[in-house]
Amino acid sequence: MEQIKYAGEHLLPGQLGHFFTILAFVASIVATVAYFCSVQQKDELKKASWLKMGRWAFITQAFSVFAVFAILYYIISNHYFEYKYAWQHSSRDLEVQYLLSCFWEGQEGSFLLWSVWHSVLGLILIRTSKRWEGPVMTVLAFAQICLGTMLLGIYLDLPWFEYKVGSSPFILMRQDAPDSPIFLNPNYLQFKQFVDGNGLNVLLKNYWMVIHPPVLFLGFASVIVPFAYAVGGLWTRQYGDWVKPAMPWALFGTMILGTGIMMGAAWAYEALTFGGYWAWDPVENASLVPWITLVAGLHTMLAYRSSGHALRSTFFFFIISFVLILYSTFLTRSGILGQTSVHSFTDLGMSGQLLIFMGIFTIPAFWMLIARSKDIPKINKEESTYSREFWLFVGALILMVSAIQITFTTSIPVWNKLLDLFGLKKLFNLEDFAPPTDPVFHYNQIQIWLAAIVGILTAVVQYMKYKDTPKGTLWKKLALPTIISVVLTVLIGWLGRINYNEFGPGFLVAIYLMLFASVYAVVANTGYIVSVLKGKTKAAGASVAHIGFGLVLLGVLISSSKKEVLSVDKMNMLAGYFTKESGQKSQENTLLPKGLPVQMGPYFVTYKGDSIGTADKEKTFFIVEYEKKAKLNDEPTERFTLYPDAYLNVKGQEGQLSPNPDSKHYLTRDIFTYVTLAPIKGAVTDTLPYEKHTISQGDTIFFSKGFMVLNALKTGVQQQKNYKPEPGDIAVGADIYVHTRENGDYNMHPVYFIRDSSFQGNVPDTLAPLSLAVRFTKILPNDNKVELEIKESRDPMEFIVLKALIFPYINVLWIGIIIMIIGFVMSIRQRLKGANK
Repeated sequence: MEQIKYAGEHLLPGQLGHFFTILAFVASIVATVAYFCSVQQKDELKKASWLKMGRWAFITQAFSVFAVFAILYYIISNHYFEYKYAWQHSSRDLEVQYLLSCFWEGQEGSFLLWSVWHSVLGLILIRTSKRWEGPVMTVLAFAQICLGTMLLGIYLDLPWFEYKVGSSPFILMRQDAPDSPIFLNPNYLQFKQFVDGNGLNVLLKNYWMVIHPPVLFLGFASVIVPFAYAVGGLWTRQYGDWVKPAMPWALFGTMILGTGIMMGAAWAYEALTFGGYWAWDPVENASLVPWITLVAGLHTMLAYRSSGHALRSTFFFFIISFVLILYSTFLTRSGILGQTSVHSFTDLGMSGQLLIFMGIFTIPAFWMLIARSKDIPKINKEESTYSREFWLFVGALILMVSAIQITFTTSIPVWNKLLDLFGLKKLFNLEDFAPPTDPVFHYNQIQIWLAAIVGILTAVVQYMKYKDTPKGTLWKKLALPTIISVVLTVLIGWLGRINYNEFGPGFLVAIYLMLFASVYAVVANTGYIVSVLKGKTKAAGASVAHIGFGLVLLGVLISSSKKEVLSVDKMNMLAGYFTKESGQKSQENTLLPKGLPVQMGPYFVTYKGDSIGTADKEKTFFIVEYEKKAKLNDEPTERFTLYPDAYLNVKGQEGQLSPNPDSKHYLTRDIFTYVTLAPIKGAVTDTLPYEKHTISQGDTIFFSKGFMVLNALKTGVQQQKNYKPEPGDIAVGADIYVHTRENGDYNMHPVYFIRDSSFQGNVPDTLAPLSLAVRFTKILPNDNKVELEIKESRDPMEFIVLKALIFPYINVLWIGIIIMIIGFVMSIRQRLKGANK
């Protein structure tokens, strides 16, 4: 069969991309072997020769990885839709700032980003790790082999099995589906489906998603460095020497991974609509747990550096941190979390590779730790309970308990798979474990107690000395910070009216304990800087980071427990509209007809209209004006406009709304607003049937051109339009005030009557200019309500359904994160100076 010559394809970039992918893979193998041999070699000249080969091989690998990254960006930015990755994740109308987001939307691009950061870290380590270069770079280069396999996209067709190794980002559309008839046409790129790409997921069209994934993946990548030092220490039997050079890297990894996680929280707060910054989603948890164990390892490392205790624990925590990074990668990329998380990737058939990746690091590392545990030096003398190292170890154990609880629940889909795989489900007739129905409370009921204990420890342990602390001295130093913290806790609880009782008095006790712990962490660490360090900031990095941590706890506590819903549906107009699956509560959403102010708390809120984005034509901005005033006709004391947006009828998600919130930021609170429902433009609505409304006197009903208010009910109705009373009639008239945006105000008087003690009838009233009819159909004396039915012939009503929340003191959280990062930077700077001495 004659080979088809396709028109318009750009094959050279893909061919170069394949070449550099293979070169990077081969070079990483050479680097791994060379560095391994350098460690095993005793002869110094041969060791130096192997090191030189390893360096050049790794530099070649790094250059190749950078080239692959640049080529893939070139393909995406030039809209070469003959490549599946470019077609799948980008489009011609995609704004330039979001082109990089196309990388991390797909698995191949995110693995490539991880490999890029490993390459950067490796080049730095070649220059800085000195005598630890051999073992550390062996581990890092081997990790690059594993990541390289994820991008190969080659098929192993062996006699006993077939397997696809990795997935290449340079595969062509026609190579992905070679049997599709469309690719028999050499001009297939001219067809409509290939003129433009599938487009970027609308959730990624946010500036946070341009910077959050690179920082988070730098955090993932940096965790391998202290892991590599720990493995190097076990491998070379230099059990304690690795700690000093690894310390700055441990601090850096903890700082960067934590920053990446909190950037994700900021993205969730600004771009997602669950009304917060943390939802205990499994993918969020998967990145949080390694950070928790990394923090634990950092503190046991400090204990060992100053007292000689907790070296085994330090090995364990740095090994388990990297293993948990690999486990989180498996969870999020194997598709196993597909039913429990909105953030996970779909399975690309690489689950087996991911498991091998995890096992190939986990098994040897823990085998060496167990096999050589007796050789690891330890101090036989028990630590004093008044020593700093004892409580650092206790704090690390509490952090480990926190990590275990989060990991166990997050892994529920894994437990179900394992039960099924080993036949236990069938053997014991077991049902699948179900994830918690209320994940926020499920995690919070445990984590709040653990966070409170950790907060108290960050306040107290700083005042302790290594080896032992005189009791009198300790309590004397802690007395003033403790008294101040108790007073501030009482004042915050009293003035802030923290009486969160949704989950009972036990949870309220936990809230107050965490409130004290967060205040105590801030006050005590500030006091430590002033009274113990005498204001010297060189050694204050840990205290500054602890102050930031205390503020984070305080911000989380207040903003969550005092969160207030503004958009309360007092009229129950949306009762039953939102399903359980939507995640929305109908009573927490308010209908805003265009141009009509609706009261929400101290504000009157008006939907002014909408506009299409200038750069992104799929995005609709909704103009929502807030006016703070007591009554509708009062002059507002404050006025501002928010522009929440949403993607309506996105390709592949027709009929769905993907909203992005907007917020008004104050020093002490945020007003968080987003659209939960909007009509589709161009919809045609014919004459509507009568709609029932059960209301009380003074209640409001909205219709397409305005609203009506039931002013009063009047008995003894005389003859009027369409109603002629007869002897014995019991008639009640409804006095209804009607307000419209453009046609003025009206009054309507529908009548409900009982005739001959049994016949119930009604006489509707109509407004011809508005094509509006209202009938009074029922009196409900037990409920003190009446039933009105409304009918109108109209064009589609312009409205939105809005949800608005107040997050008090949310800025305390963001300030705490910034201060914590500053503390880490100060600590890294101090440790680097110490390492160079």
